[in-house]
Amino acid sequence: MILEHAIDQLKRGSQYRRDLDDDLDDLCASIQRTGVLNPPAVTDEYVIITGNRRVAAMEKLGMRVTPVWVVPGVSDKLSYVLAIRDEQTLQKTLKPLEQAELYEELKALYAEDAERRDAATRFGAAGREQHLAENPGSREGGAGGAESAPPWRSSNEGKARVQAARAVTGRDSRTMLEQINQLKQIAADDAEDPYVRQHAAEALLEINEDRKVNGRYQAVKTRQNLARLTRMAEHPDTPEQARTAAATELRTLHVVASPAEAAKESGLALARVNEIHKAATDPALIGWKDVDPLLREKHAIRKLVDLLRREHGWWDRYDPDDFGTHADDAQWELVTTSITESHHFLDLAQRARESREEAHDAGV
Repeated sequence: MILEHAIDQLKRGSQYRRDLDDDLDDLCASIQRTGVLNPPAVTDEYVIITGNRRVAAMEKLGMRVTPVWVVPGVSDKLSYVLAIRDEQTLQKTLKPLEQAELYEELKALYAEDAERRDAATRFGAAGREQHLAENPGSREGGAGGAESAPPWRSSNEGKARVQAARAVTGRDSRTMLEQINQLKQIAADDAEDPYVRQHAAEALLEINEDRKVNGRYQAVKTRQNLARLTRMAEHPDTPEQARTAAATELRTLHVVASPAEAAKESGLALARVNEIHKAATDPALIGWKDVDPLLREKHAIRKLVDLLRREHGWWDRYDPDDFGTHADDAQWELVTTSITESHHFLDLAQRARESREEAHDAGV
């Protein structure tokens, strides 16, 4: 049903596009020339579903009234948000930050919708209200945590991520969208290191322009992890074990070159130091056997042994005659340096081992 309605009485509702005023000149000229050929669509309560740019163009032209298409049956939140999705993704691509915001709301709505259907299936119509009463977080808009969620909630949330990502971008882009939303959280967190917050905010601006997410996300996460390790290494209230471990981790991490490896290793390092910090400060865990001042050193040794185990016996798998005959200068240098430095490394390690044994014998 098409009606005339005052523009200033239309309700904007949830909107994800932030640049409505961009590129309106052509649309304004079209409306001036031929009028509104495709009226904005609204709900029964005159909440705009589609046509926000058309309404913005009419406002720019000073128009006070617009024809509207009243769409019946768009009442629940999920169908409303999906209708907005159709308008804003099928006609003009949302920017990454706008996509991430739409994804976050759709993800929650899909999970809630699946949970309601699961509740109806499991408990029947009669038991559904009792289930919802006992699990307030299951209701639409509820804020229940893990304790109030039914046991199948995590499965619904996983499916909701995929559904929401496909609804927004047409593909399974949930990792990218989750990374953007994590960057937004970091940038807005007052408890975060100011340098990390600034870096996250700059990354979001750049992502909105060129849509390159993963590398910037890894860089921000690395800075976040390093900042937290630095804070523990320098803060006077940090227990001695954790402070020493954090300083050791930082020295090791500065030689990690790959962005992906740096993000991974810094996260693992922070987790190790957090475990030491927790064990040293939690009364229930004081004396925990795994609190080890040499935890970092032992971890590094395990990594080295794993590396060598993977390549062990390489000298039996390759022909030295072929290598000597066909290797170029760079390949020859790489192999000879590896073997020479390995001998040097082993000599130093042997001396340290002998010194430890001598000290042990003297102590005995």
